[in-house]
Amino acid sequence: MRKPRLLLAAVAVACAFVAPPLAAAPPRRVVVLAPSAAEIVFALGAADRVVGVSDFAAGLPGAEGKERLGGFVPDLERIAALAPDLAVVSRDGTDRRAAERLAALGVRVVVTDAASLDGVYADVRRVGAALGRAAEAERIVDRMQRRVALAEERVRLRRGARRPTALAVIWPDPPVVAGRATFVGDLLERAGLDNVVPRSAGEWPRVSHETLVGWNPRLLVRPDTRENRAAFEAALAPASRWQLLPAVRAGRVVVLDGDWLERPGPRLVDALEALVEELRAGTP
Repeated sequence: MRKPRLLLAAVAVACAFVAPPLAAAPPRRVVVLAPSAAEIVFALGAADRVVGVSDFAAGLPGAEGKERLGGFVPDLERIAALAPDLAVVSRDGTDRRAAERLAALGVRVVVTDAASLDGVYADVRRVGAALGRAAEAERIVDRMQRRVALAEERVRLRRGARRPTALAVIWPDPPVVAGRATFVGDLLERAGLDNVVPRSAGEWPRVSHETLVGWNPRLLVRPDTRENRAAFEAALAPASRWQLLPAVRAGRVVVLDGDWLERPGPRLVDALEALVEELRAGTP
């Protein structure tokens, strides 16, 4: 979700990919074609089996020295030259046609498709099973669930009669926001916030500033990455249309690490904990 064209292309994916039947032996040559997929594979301790990664995952610990295989649309020739026996892809972060082509070439394809934290748990278990690391997957899920439970308990202790309204802005210009049926929307809910985006708007709608003013969230949540920092700084400048929102004028903007917030992987729990801590400190 580094650039709007990638985000919008990703959310246009209409259906999940179909993976071939499970292989008898754990794979030995793995390619990971989305950052969230790479985070899961590395968290499972399988970096030594990874021979190639998405360009967007190249900066992750564990990706050093791995072949770079392109972005949202991966380079199939480079992948084929690596002779992988497993490709781990993402529904919202990998071109569907490329994944289907790999499956047609006989490469086993495992799809991550989380739209919530529960979905991340399922992805960790799915990838863990494919790598022959089911026990480690369960340990990761257990640690995540314990941390989420503690964060949610802090929310319950803090919660008043009304939940503050909030909006998660993924890209500022044109505004792309997180709907309720997304992992970011789930994060807002678990943090005790009321997402102003109506469910009818879809997963990652692009909206007008007039719509944002009408929704009038009390709090904005946004990611920070090297790729989006300048765009957000320009968009939220004093003379910008974003200043029409009272939340922006009052400085009620929570900035979270984009690598945590934008990726449905194990570090999504870090984003939840950071958001809960910001709210505990009195941001709204």
